Amino acid sequence: MRLGFIGTGTITHAIVTGLLRVGASFESICLSPRNAQTAAMLATLDSRIAVCRTNQEVLDTCDVACLAVVPQIASDVLGALTFEARHHIISFMAGIPIADVQRMTGKATGVVRAIPLPAVAAAKGSTAICPPDEVVRRLFSWVGAAVEVDDESKFDALSAVTATMASFYAVLETQAAWLVKQGVDYSSARAYLAAYCMGLAIGAVEGGQPYSTLVQQSMTPGGINEQLHEELSRRGSYTHYSDALDRVLTRIAGQK
Repeated sequence: MRLGFIGTGTITHAIVTGLLRVGASFESICLSPRNAQTAAMLATLDSRIAVCRTNQEVLDTCDVACLAVVPQIASDVLGALTFEARHHIISFMAGIPIADVQRMTGKATGVVRAIPLPAVAAAKGSTAICPPDEVVRRLFSWVGAAVEVDDESKFDALSAVTATMASFYAVLETQAAWLVKQGVDYSSARAYLAAYCMGLAIGAVEGGQPYSTLVQQSMTPGGINEQLHEELSRRGSYTHYSDALDRVLTRIAGQK
């Protein structure tokens, strides 16, 4: 697999780092000269990684072209390039439908959208893929879980769920601040909560059970988990969360 990245920002850095971490069997990786510092740093990590002089040179030397430019400049950047039928396109560009990516990339075949999350750098990330594609699934299975959907409305829904990252950390910060009020120093609170979340995540990944089952298994009648869960339910906390996701999805759909 000869990979090329048009755009060398956070997503590109995470994917390349993850592929190296797991010893993925790629032939070469060609990087855009944009964000020269990041590209140069990545090129020092493996002899198969090179920084090209231009974006066109990236395309000329790859078969799988990963588009990691910001949506606002996508049309200008991609419109200046010549794509070939051999190019398998993976777009990380938020809010740009497959049909528009296809129009921007001309002769290229096999246009796929993907949402790699930062944890792919540690080979622990999840990546939404649309439509299902063997090449893209193999690539992102190396660095975590590759989840394929067959239409862009489902892809948009998975994209909407990624809006929960900040709120996830905000809940942890609330818990850490509460522990500090109880006399626990912040560093200890943070370490405890990080490992606690890791343990819960392992249960979610390895068990394969519905989350509703895990909810019930986490509670004993009259126990403290039941107490907190029931209070949050009475206050509508989970309903507010769902409603907020509805509004995020509406925003994503409206950007097309």
